[in-house]
Amino acid sequence: MVKNMLVIFPFSDENKARLRAALPEAEIVFTTHDGYTDDELGRADVILGNIDVAALSKAANLKWLHLCSAGTDGYIPAAEKGIMLTNGTGAYDVVLPEHMLALLFSLNMLLPGYREDQKAHIWKRLGWSEYIYGSTCLMLGAGNIGLGFLRRVKALGAYTIGVRRSGASRPDYVDEMYGMDAIDSLLPRADYVVMALPGTPETVNIMDARRIALMKPGAKLINCGRGNAVDAEALAAALRDGHLSGAGLDVTYKEPLPEDSFLWDVPNLIITPHVAGSWNVFNDTTSPFMEKTVFDVFAANLEDYLAGRPLRNRVDLKTGYRETQK
Repeated sequence: MVKNMLVIFPFSDENKARLRAALPEAEIVFTTHDGYTDDELGRADVILGNIDVAALSKAANLKWLHLCSAGTDGYIPAAEKGIMLTNGTGAYDVVLPEHMLALLFSLNMLLPGYREDQKAHIWKRLGWSEYIYGSTCLMLGAGNIGLGFLRRVKALGAYTIGVRRSGASRPDYVDEMYGMDAIDSLLPRADYVVMALPGTPETVNIMDARRIALMKPGAKLINCGRGNAVDAEALAAALRDGHLSGAGLDVTYKEPLPEDSFLWDVPNLIITPHVAGSWNVFNDTTSPFMEKTVFDVFAANLEDYLAGRPLRNRVDLKTGYRETQK
């Protein structure tokens, strides 16, 4: 049973009505990331949204926290005090893989350079395009998002390799699947290294200078997971000296990326401002598509909760991953 619910996500009136219909006896407060009161927080037994971690100390009656993000960075200590934690795994299986593809296509087709030439009214070939067809794609973080990417590039003719924490369950569109301990041996084989790793102590700086040096000369790196998973200075050096032919980042070592950051001027690097997930917790905006997928994932877990079943997105507090995706 849900008595008091605090929702910190920009749902439409339609989805607010759907939630009220699912919980007709509950008091539901729809608010923003900084718009709730201490009283509303204190009465909530369920919170839907990425509330400020520090505020959870005031949530005296909280039983269940559902994060709209797939990542659980910072929330594990609060959950260890008895709060059930679920995440948004499953909501990003379309938007992040397509953003990764967009970055890769842009680099392969030299689109940033052609855009600059268009603005300067210059008509010339900048070089030859490269193609996903016939390439080897290595996915670091082959969970829901990573598998979504591998499924797409397999359809485009790539040889696909996945790396995940468990190293288990290889779908037919993944040619090879390994555990994290195989990364060093796989990097020299890949034309494209793509990252969708969660933020855990084990993933910080996982692509350091040594591992970037292991990548195939001329390879490309895409990161849409966590910015601190890549040594930014080592990446910049590899792009400047030509060891890597390109990189695309939707996440960076610091966000927002400072105006004076060295990354802005690195050649053959595309930076997008953490927009692949299509919502922003700090200005309370989301795309209609993202709103639907976030709502649908929560609704499925709410159905489990009300029926007294194990929640399908419950987070394993030892790993930070969804329990069914260890």
